[in-house]
Amino acid sequence: MKRLDRKVLLVAGGGADGPANKGETLAIGNGRAIAILCAREGARVMVTDRSLTSAQETAAAIVAEGGAADALEADVTDEDACKASVAAAVAKFGALHLMVNNVGIVYPMDDFSLETADYDHIMSVNLRGQFLMLKYAIPEIIKAGGGAIVLNSSMGAIRGGGATYGPSKAAINSMVRGVAVRYAKDKVRCNAVLPGLINSTLARRTGGEGRDAAVGPLVPMGRQGTPWEVAHAVLFLLSEEASYITGTELLVDGGFCATVNLAPLPRLSR
Repeated sequence: MKRLDRKVLLVAGGGADGPANKGETLAIGNGRAIAILCAREGARVMVTDRSLTSAQETAAAIVAEGGAADALEADVTDEDACKASVAAAVAKFGALHLMVNNVGIVYPMDDFSLETADYDHIMSVNLRGQFLMLKYAIPEIIKAGGGAIVLNSSMGAIRGGGATYGPSKAAINSMVRGVAVRYAKDKVRCNAVLPGLINSTLARRTGGEGRDAAVGPLVPMGRQGTPWEVAHAVLFLLSEEASYITGTELLVDGGFCATVNLAPLPRLSR
């Protein structure tokens, strides 16, 4: 039996906005990897993305492997689109058990010179969009008898993160804890995954192909992570293997956040 057999999963941000990696026939970002991997484990997947073409590419890849998937254009800043995403998953597959919101944006210059309108846009996508997806997904997951939710946070939530990106992701971590406590009695689990430096389509689009050589040495494991490594963490949190895990954050960062060097500090005892 596969780990997500007979489960219906909604992946918001399940496309891939950026170039393919060397050797890839299909560009793979975190959301696309999550959708494909979960389908391989038996989930029926509704893929949404602000680009319908991108969502359809993900769904087509799942179907080509013998899985079940459909696609829908949806922007999480639009409340009606969030509501429609949940309704489409239920209409297509009969229920909703699992939800992953992989949507998020960042500006290259994330300091207090940012225009207020840009600040509002980041918060609308990164935080309000999470709220809206939860607002409509949770009641359906409860109707289905319970399930699991994973929200896309970032190591930026706990290690810097600028004037907007880090705070928006830190708020997601707080939201996860609130959902976990409020809906535990309804058998709904909610956790966050915190990717570190990942060689995703977004990273290649914003950082170029040379990013791995530039940032890899900063990571104890000596490289960026892959979207598939993020996807495996999400799969675990969605599965029954994580049945007693809720309200927590799982770092997928190759040890980056553990790199505080205490050696230069004075000794506190002899």
